[in-house]
Amino acid sequence: MPELTLMAALDVGFFISPWKLIPPVILLLAFARLATWADKDSQTAHLPRVPVNLGVMGLGALGFLLFFIIPNFVLATVALVVLVLAAAGGYVGLRASQIGTKDLSKQFTHWLESFKKEASVKEVTSEVQVLNNKGKLIAAPEDGELMRAGYDAVQELLVDPLKKNAETIQLAPSQDGYKLTYVVDGFPYSGGTPDKNAAQAAIDFVKTHAGLDLDEKRKPQKGKLKAMTGGKKKELDVATAGSSAGEAVQMLIDFKTRHKLRLEELGLTELQEDAIRSSMGIKEGIVLLAAPKGQGLTSMCYAVIRAHDAFLTHIHTIERTADQDLEGITQNRLPPGATPADELKQVSWVCSQEPEVVMLTSIEEPASAKELVKFAATGRKVYVAVRADSALEAVTTWRKWVGDDNKAMRSLIMAVSGRLVRKLCVQCKVSISPDPEQLRKMNMDPQKVTQIFQERTEPMLDQKGNPVACEICQELRFKGRMGVFEVIIVDDEVREAAIAGAGSSQLRTIIRKQRIPFLQESALELIQNGETSVKEVQRVFATKPTGGGK
Repeated sequence: MPELTLMAALDVGFFISPWKLIPPVILLLAFARLATWADKDSQTAHLPRVPVNLGVMGLGALGFLLFFIIPNFVLATVALVVLVLAAAGGYVGLRASQIGTKDLSKQFTHWLESFKKEASVKEVTSEVQVLNNKGKLIAAPEDGELMRAGYDAVQELLVDPLKKNAETIQLAPSQDGYKLTYVVDGFPYSGGTPDKNAAQAAIDFVKTHAGLDLDEKRKPQKGKLKAMTGGKKKELDVATAGSSAGEAVQMLIDFKTRHKLRLEELGLTELQEDAIRSSMGIKEGIVLLAAPKGQGLTSMCYAVIRAHDAFLTHIHTIERTADQDLEGITQNRLPPGATPADELKQVSWVCSQEPEVVMLTSIEEPASAKELVKFAATGRKVYVAVRADSALEAVTTWRKWVGDDNKAMRSLIMAVSGRLVRKLCVQCKVSISPDPEQLRKMNMDPQKVTQIFQERTEPMLDQKGNPVACEICQELRFKGRMGVFEVIIVDDEVREAAIAGAGSSQLRTIIRKQRIPFLQESALELIQNGETSVKEVQRVFATKPTGGGK
């Protein structure tokens, strides 16, 4: 029979090639590692764990199902690879939108090192590359060379603060010799107490390459350097000065880019931003911008003035220190040591140029306020910066400067006050159940607020129980700052009440009708949203009133 003859001619073998099992096995192991990592990482990153696991596992299961259903091996393998990559890409994309992915490369490096039996758990700090005032890279001196001690001391001085995105670094004499401090997000941190020889070597190195006079130990000097770390270049504004206790150096990091925020980036609520933008359509009147020292007043001023079209509007500023160049705007700088009389003279001259918008970043002469009231009455817009704790305090200060409530309030159309609070690190913040009594004292409803977040107090641990650093905040527990604001619209009711002699408490009751949150209420909303902590808000609002505009 021909059929039996044909069957007998066939070799006996397997229906499944063992070699074709290798790709799915490898992909299964890779997917298992991905799913395990995504599960643990989603908890660390405060992402929704259950939806993440369902999404990753669902795509993986679909991939393996298709692999065994599709009859063509190549197409089945492609489908499996695509779905496994989709699971990985989907999770990484979600993570990037929430907290970013800057720390993933180091996580991957640590994972690879975990396979080495003698892998070190100690992180190696990258070296800082320093460029002189002409932009030339400074090579590391050889051991024994004159500047080697200074070079090494500068590494110790800069590495940690720059890694943590410090905005100011200061090395100054103290009772114990020298003290290193740096400021990150407006908060001071101690960098240790280097010995006197190392500190002086660092100062000499900085002065030499910043183009300063090395022999001048007492007179203040200023220069510039650049530093590179982690692939990022930083601009350093260097200032040195001396005293009987010794010489000190201060470096401002990327100072010229510090106040580049736009109005929509300040942290205003939608209602607050709409109110400010609406006021810009009013061609005359005075707007007060207020904050305590170190709480973002300059950034607020620049953001507001830049919100005007500088190419269609004639704008002037009057500033004691111009912290940033404003494109298309005439910036009038008062000379160092300018007296209140000099300020008044500058204000009068600027008003004589008849600009459409004027901004004064500080007032030391009350007569300047009176001059601006006259100028605003001619159909011009004026912004005045005031050092005050609240918008109402700014209004009170303004009334005192002008000395006539009728004139002061007739020209006033708005007052804006702000503070800066640090944001909790999105990766290492911890949730707590708040104390109901504490919530009530803060005018928060315990029934609505059942969970808040705070900075962690314990170290983070890896799978083996070893302490690990948070790659997002560099162990500072906070990352970045955001503004909280209050906006007072000076309408007819507010204006007439002030003219009639109403005090702050009476005005506050009237302003409450505008339904715009006060400063503390805006800060409490950040606590409820998990963006900052109770302690941080209490710290920021513990600032004492400064009074006046100095």
